[in-house]
Amino acid sequence: MSTPTSPTVALVDTRWAGHHPTYLREFSASLLRIGARVLLLCQKPEEILGSLDDAPSDRIAGFPFIHRNHGVISRGRDHDPLSTPLRWRASAEILHRAETDTGWTADLVFFCYLDSYLRFSPFPMLPTMTLGRPWSGLYFRNGHLEFPADPLRRAAKGDRLLRSPDCRAVCTLDERFNDTLEEISGHPAIAFPDITDETLPEEPTPAARAIRERAGDRKVIGLISMEKRKGLITLLKAALRAKELREPWYFVATGPFPRETFSAEELAFLDGVVERIASGEIDNIHFDTSGDRIQDGAPYNSLFSSFDLVWAAYEAFEGSSNALTKAAAFRIPLVATAGQCVGARVDGFQLGRTFPEGDPEGAVEAIRGALARVAPDGSPLVPAFDSYHRAHSRDRLDEVFRDLAFNRGVAADAPEQATG
Repeated sequence: MSTPTSPTVALVDTRWAGHHPTYLREFSASLLRIGARVLLLCQKPEEILGSLDDAPSDRIAGFPFIHRNHGVISRGRDHDPLSTPLRWRASAEILHRAETDTGWTADLVFFCYLDSYLRFSPFPMLPTMTLGRPWSGLYFRNGHLEFPADPLRRAAKGDRLLRSPDCRAVCTLDERFNDTLEEISGHPAIAFPDITDETLPEEPTPAARAIRERAGDRKVIGLISMEKRKGLITLLKAALRAKELREPWYFVATGPFPRETFSAEELAFLDGVVERIASGEIDNIHFDTSGDRIQDGAPYNSLFSSFDLVWAAYEAFEGSSNALTKAAAFRIPLVATAGQCVGARVDGFQLGRTFPEGDPEGAVEAIRGALARVAPDGSPLVPAFDSYHRAHSRDRLDEVFRDLAFNRGVAADAPEQATG
């Protein structure tokens, strides 16, 4: 095994969409900062390695997660009862190949999307039988723990597998149910920082400049990536209501636009908004339906930081969002759907205002209050941006990985609570 002063950590992620490349880059950089060696097992390791400045070749090596049974790594197979044991076996085989090629032995395997290694598996010994290494991982979808035990749902989620004797700890982005998770797993549950890339370009990008020019003196309320769960319909309805009320606001919706996630009725509404913007009838909305992806990092952050208010009003969504981390880093207030993880944090840290899910009138009132920095009871809204940012910073990430990798116990403290 590796010496205690230089542990080797294998980062495993079978996904590549969304924030996964960003997380892998940040996790790799964190492990290198704390003195660990990294075996990077993912779909495109060369992209991660290329994005790490001066990454030492004697401390990090990448290997494509390619397996003869390609269904194992397919996102569409996450709900297949057979995929979980196959995933563990495939990961073990690829890890063995990486260890053989490098001569390094993994002291810890960290699954960057643990959920797909749990589904439908009631066998705590599965990791020992396949991987045979200490492991941990980031559990994204743990919202079911809010409710009393449902045997069928608990079995479907595969929480029993967390009782594996090789599990070192379970990390969560949504820390609300960590006490329950510790009871179920028998292992520490760690509040994991929802980190984000905070790089800004030296000058605003053309896209960011164009938004500010179109907005003029109006306040910009912005949403990047127009998935249905991000409340696009409610945002546009709130914008239409704001126009009727002559509010000096400019609404921006841009980035990927997955039309297939919307119903025919919803698409008819969206297409109607596009037509009304094109005709000049609506002048307070920028609605970009091209679907172009905005690269995370400087291009994304330049546009994001041009907003006066961030739309974080997720719908039918239980988890965390690093949009809050970006907003805290750039000191921009948010509006969010009340309740669940995001709403609880926005209220708890006074990062902005919340409103009932799918309520355009409530959204308008929340926007008005957040921009004026006024709480619902009329008192001043004092955003605890610094406190929130500390809880979801690279320093906190280094702390968690240091405790996991060097096996000196775990930093299981929940994020500090806002006092404002």
